[in-house]
Amino acid sequence: SDEHHLPMDEQLQKEKEKDKRRLEAEVRIHSILSGITQPRITLPEHNAPMQSILNQNDQSVISHLTDSEISHQPSTVGRVASSLYGLSSSLSSTIISSSKLPSHLFSAMVWKGTAEEDLTELQNETDDEVEEPLPLIVKSPPKIDFLKDDSSEMTRSRRIALANINKKWYYPRPISSTEEADQPMAMEIRPPHITSKKIPSLEKAWAYFEHFALSRHLVEEDGSYDNHDLKRAEPGECNLPTKLYNPISTPQSQMGDFGLGVGLYFSTLQSLIVLTTIAGLINIPNFMYFSGPNYSNGQESLLIFLKGSAICTKTEWVPCPDCKKVNFLNTENRFAETADGLIFALRNTCDGATLSQGMINYGTLLFLFFGIIALTIYLRKQEIKFDEDEQTAQDYSIQITNPPEDARDPDEWRQYFKEFLDAHATVITIALDNDPLIRALRERRECMHRIEINLDPGTSLDQLTLSKIAADVEVSRKILGKILAKLSPGIPELFGRIAELEAKIKGWAQLEYPCSNVFVTFETEEEQRKVLEALSVGSYHVKHKNLKKVKQQHLFRKKYMLNVEEPDEPNTIRWADLNLKLKDILKPLASTTICSFIVILLIIFLIKSINNSTPAFAAIAIALFNICFPEVAKMLTKFERHASESNIQTSLYFKIALFRWSTTAIAMTIITPFKSILNEKGLIDSIFLIFFAEIITTNVIQYFDFAGQFKRHVLAPRAVTQDAMNLCMQGTEISLAERYTNMTKILFLAMWYSSIYPCGFFMCAFALFVNYYMDRFSLMRSWKRLPHLGTGISAFSRRYFFTTALVVMSIISAYMWSGFPFDDLCEYNDSELNPDYYKTDPVTAKCLNDTVIQIQLSNETNSYRFCNQDLLTSGKEFGFSPFPALSVWQPKGFEWMSDDQEQLVDIYGWTSVGYLCVGIGLFVYFFLADFWKMFHSDYKNQTEDQGIRFSQVQSISAYIPQISSTVFSFPLLACGVEEIDPDLFDWTDPDRPHLYYDLTKDADELIGEVLSIHHDKNFSFISHVPCRNSNKSS
Repeated sequence: SDEHHLPMDEQLQKEKEKDKRRLEAEVRIHSILSGITQPRITLPEHNAPMQSILNQNDQSVISHLTDSEISHQPSTVGRVASSLYGLSSSLSSTIISSSKLPSHLFSAMVWKGTAEEDLTELQNETDDEVEEPLPLIVKSPPKIDFLKDDSSEMTRSRRIALANINKKWYYPRPISSTEEADQPMAMEIRPPHITSKKIPSLEKAWAYFEHFALSRHLVEEDGSYDNHDLKRAEPGECNLPTKLYNPISTPQSQMGDFGLGVGLYFSTLQSLIVLTTIAGLINIPNFMYFSGPNYSNGQESLLIFLKGSAICTKTEWVPCPDCKKVNFLNTENRFAETADGLIFALRNTCDGATLSQGMINYGTLLFLFFGIIALTIYLRKQEIKFDEDEQTAQDYSIQITNPPEDARDPDEWRQYFKEFLDAHATVITIALDNDPLIRALRERRECMHRIEINLDPGTSLDQLTLSKIAADVEVSRKILGKILAKLSPGIPELFGRIAELEAKIKGWAQLEYPCSNVFVTFETEEEQRKVLEALSVGSYHVKHKNLKKVKQQHLFRKKYMLNVEEPDEPNTIRWADLNLKLKDILKPLASTTICSFIVILLIIFLIKSINNSTPAFAAIAIALFNICFPEVAKMLTKFERHASESNIQTSLYFKIALFRWSTTAIAMTIITPFKSILNEKGLIDSIFLIFFAEIITTNVIQYFDFAGQFKRHVLAPRAVTQDAMNLCMQGTEISLAERYTNMTKILFLAMWYSSIYPCGFFMCAFALFVNYYMDRFSLMRSWKRLPHLGTGISAFSRRYFFTTALVVMSIISAYMWSGFPFDDLCEYNDSELNPDYYKTDPVTAKCLNDTVIQIQLSNETNSYRFCNQDLLTSGKEFGFSPFPALSVWQPKGFEWMSDDQEQLVDIYGWTSVGYLCVGIGLFVYFFLADFWKMFHSDYKNQTEDQGIRFSQVQSISAYIPQISSTVFSFPLLACGVEEIDPDLFDWTDPDRPHLYYDLTKDADELIGEVLSIHHDKNFSFISHVPCRNSNKSS
């Protein structure tokens, strides 16, 4: 009572001392905690009512509480404890209110081995009063220890690592003894103010790899499971037994557990294997004809994989008086000249463009047309099947993209949906337009962490100490150190950047940010669908506020029309880029696309140079470039800004697909001389080498995962922090767009050259088969966990790739059939031909590459003259590029096509026109369909309501604003987490609570002592009101 008569300064000092003692008590409690996940607290017999509450399920307790009990909120420490140990805020409040314990002692309750005298001491260090101190006995429930996994359930890499973990050459521990590393580590509640003395554990890093980086499914206590009904486990699941997915035995029907987009990718692969195998079977007659005696004497000199192609080994030298060297510059071995001026050219005598062979290839084209239609229908059914098989937050949620700027009150939204649409909003995420603040807080946290790992343990991280250290480092730098600092920022640069960021944060954190997006998760699918049907009206009407398109009672605040849509999955939202303007997206997108075109042209030039010198190396170079370019595309895409991971994948798909199609199929046609297409070491040989490289080289590199193994076995054991170790264990970063383009590239190659290499369909089927199982293996054993992407990439591929591939196949096949026999020679009966061509003795001639040959002609050998048989490049002669490929484009007097060939080319030419019209019509339809959606609701319910409530789904998450980091192994949180149920997160750090990653606390620490931050106006936040009687299923 005397405190009220103290001067103001002394009162403030007194309050600070109290806060300090309180904080010290709390830290002492938390520092002893050892990661209990759902402790069972046993109370003395005289507090039986309290014990009954603790023995009940969290949600069951809530259903029996009064409104006043529900509204009673625990203090900060109570919420921290609930975040740590899996108890909801409501249950924490109930325990506190029922036992009449202060919230600070509730933290002490959840403390393994707490003694009565320690609790009494802690109670004395707080100002709250307790009616009766309660001695507590805390029992830790059976918890799965990841470090004690059975070796038979471990990956081979982990077993190798554990076998060598005590060897200095493998794991040079930065400590003096093993025992020191094995000491239990205090849990970090918040980032420390002094550098940590924690020793990273390689055993924990490997446990992180298998339990967090790789996907697992739930199993029964005895290890059994239904292989056709696998239940995906959340990352770090430690309460229920789990098992890694098996790359071989996991059925295709369960691949949707990795995300709808991943499931559709493997379904597409599986279907294309069947389609290309059947296409290959259709082409067996062509295969037999090309390898038979009537075409090229059985192609005896060819490799087995090249037999059955259109390679022509039956050639003859013929007189060609008007042939010129300039016409054969790139095919020096097909032009020869004697010393006395006789000119010869090498002619292909193989007759490949027969009507029967052409129509078999034509039948393949028709089969693929109808096959791809069937594939599209099948994939749409698979979408529904995968969606119904896996319940996710998207199935229960809507996104409002145009809320009123001041609509930050979740209760107002909850009342709106309940009153007008009779829907219970279980979780509401209010997203604010504070992207610069969040990015600055993330960068500051990362800079602080980088500084911390470069300092000695126990060093203070206050500004004065850091400024002195930064000054000492900068003064002591030599010239080389200054140069290296430009490339890799050191402590002075990082500290300077922190000072700059803190100044911005202190300003930005005082601003009020408008509400930009609202994510609402309902309790049932039926409620979500009802809301979407009622509020979806088309973006045009929303933008122009055409209020007549929606019922009056559905207007928010009776005057706002809402733009409502189904959102992407929570872990695909890019929260730091959620509020982008159109110009912010288009400007970097245009720049990176131009850069991609430049890189593609440079690589095509390199491939051409390599092909001219060593054709065999060109195929290997193409395979290596196809591996490397996706990394270049990812680097370019990092400069782009997109609101969702789906948009990132679409951008990547376009860049990588353009590159791979250009280098794999189109470039080889362009850089290969026309007259070398049927050569034994010509284009078809290069095509085979590309297929071979795709089957062998690419998959061998993927299987051994050299980069990932280097990180896990070399870099991780030498990392200085646990986060750095864990980051090395996250797996090889891969994108779904890259895998789709790899698949489409192989199919595109087979379709492009189907007329001259029918065996390519079998090669394609085998390559896709190997990719199918190799990708399954990598997905379940080495790749970084993919976000749960939707159907965007699959739909984009079906819409544009398959359509384009069919059109291109029809057009290129027409030109290929028109080019036979690919020698640029037309028969010409020259009555004034020099008789020296038909000398009895062989004549000696020299090719352009200085090869000397002997030529002897029979009197029956006709003379020939040069004629350009390549309609694709004959535009200079016609003044335009002839399209479609038709027999009428042959210059008069320079005809080379047989009657069968002319008929075949005309059929293909007009068919290509039909396919092109269909393709253009489909593209126009897709455009008009998207345009139509601007004026009408595009919501269509295609799946059945599974009848499962949101709160009953175990492995489910909410829309919690979080941003990934290159420094931390778990996301940083862009909202306050104290009142968020831990079950709403899709990840759990076994060493740190979610509070550790809370960026709002960083802002509090920066300016909280000077100004109070209104989190509901500065940061996005979550409101969770569980529906009564909706227990989570096990």
